[in-house]
Amino acid sequence: MRYRTLIRLRGHDVRGEAYDVFFGRLHAHVALFLGTPKVIDAPPYSRVRSNVGMAPIALLVVMAISLVGATAPAANVDLTTLPRRSTVQLTIYNSEDITLVRETRFITLKKGANKLQFSWAGTLIDPSSVEFRALEHAAEIDLADTVFPGQKPQHLIWNINSQFEGQVPVEVTYFTSGLSWQMDYVAITDPEETTMQFTGHVRVSNNSGEEYEDAQVRLIVGTINLVEKIAELAQRRGIPVPGEADKLKELQKEVYRFSIDAAEKKAQEGKDDDRMPASAPKAIVKEGLSEYFMFSVDGTETIRNGWSKRMRAVKVDQAKFDIVYRMREYQYGPRPVRFYTWRNDDQHKLGDSPLPDGLVRVFRDTGRDGLSFLSQQQIRYVPIKADIELNLGPDDLVVYDAVRADTERLNFHFRQAGNREWVDGWDERTKWTDTIRNYRGKPIKFELRRIWPGHVDYETETPTKLFDYRTAEVTLDVPALGKVVYPATVTTHHGANAKQQRIELKERK
Repeated sequence: MRYRTLIRLRGHDVRGEAYDVFFGRLHAHVALFLGTPKVIDAPPYSRVRSNVGMAPIALLVVMAISLVGATAPAANVDLTTLPRRSTVQLTIYNSEDITLVRETRFITLKKGANKLQFSWAGTLIDPSSVEFRALEHAAEIDLADTVFPGQKPQHLIWNINSQFEGQVPVEVTYFTSGLSWQMDYVAITDPEETTMQFTGHVRVSNNSGEEYEDAQVRLIVGTINLVEKIAELAQRRGIPVPGEADKLKELQKEVYRFSIDAAEKKAQEGKDDDRMPASAPKAIVKEGLSEYFMFSVDGTETIRNGWSKRMRAVKVDQAKFDIVYRMREYQYGPRPVRFYTWRNDDQHKLGDSPLPDGLVRVFRDTGRDGLSFLSQQQIRYVPIKADIELNLGPDDLVVYDAVRADTERLNFHFRQAGNREWVDGWDERTKWTDTIRNYRGKPIKFELRRIWPGHVDYETETPTKLFDYRTAEVTLDVPALGKVVYPATVTTHHGANAKQQRIELKERK
């Protein structure tokens, strides 16, 4: 026998598509109790939607079912469809494919037993991570148990005992996969190349199977040492570090929640700091072998499934920077390379938080309503007070030459064996002249590093320092349309005269 169900909503009967889409799965269960066609009264605040494309998790249903007696087929079935989420917050990890979703909704409970149904069909939600709690009247609302009905895969039912009757806000949290993000930056300098506008955007991609409307987006940057944290949790519980996959996964989720809680605590403390914007607190967390921070994006955004959303995360106007030329043949090749350098600190209008990994595109304002593309470079995670360096490539207007002027051999060491005698050690002294020519219309700073292998005595009148045990480094100021000459005498010890493998700086007498 086929049963039909009529739905009365605000005095109207609704059949057809709305019933099939919204209550189709419920009909089979109701029909078990109904011997004849019955009418289910939906409360005035219920909504019936026929949009088959609605997100699967958007359906949370509160069902209160009471049976009159063993002989009665069924009694009243109250079906309440919740309104859309009140708020939703996404905390997305960059190093792991995992996102913590925290959403709030308003549900209506009746005194006694209530059933709350949660569905994750078609999404990448981890069902073992789903948690429920009441935000108000928590002492009067008890979550008795969680049931995963076998006849309804990708569903769970919370059995709730409530001493409170009425509407109450609740929080549902869970982990999902398929959400990721990446940063990109744009630096635009003024025509004189003295200040820049530095802007950073975050692009969030959603392939989780769920749509998140008006979501607050928070990014976790850095790495969390799972081995260290899991061992710490196991020790706290007095159990050995688990090796089974299920137990390990459970502790991993606790680690992620713990890291978010720690970052939130730091962010809340940052609100009391005048240097931190109250609307978008950013926090750094350093703990043990882990280093990570939470970056909150201003405002809310709708992140649709299968789409990407680009949001501005950093903007700095008229930030000062320096230009430096570097000659490091072992690192950049035979020509000087031009760099923009500045620091992630207050002096450069940054320093509120580290900067995540991302691609930086560099432009110069031509002064004629146009931009000139200079370079692009991938930067790594930049901590607070760390340097930011952008390689713009070789510059044809700055020329470097190294000339070996004179070489002599001296201090020979002889060795004898019987009637034989030979040289087994000597020194080789070479005079070098490095010349830097600047064809630009303003002075430049030039950094020169050269590697000298072996046991070397390095002698020069220009202040020079050691970068490492075999690399000499000097910084020179080159005038506009001028040149600088940097002479040095390099003595290399060979054979028996070589006592070590390093450079010794000597003052020229």
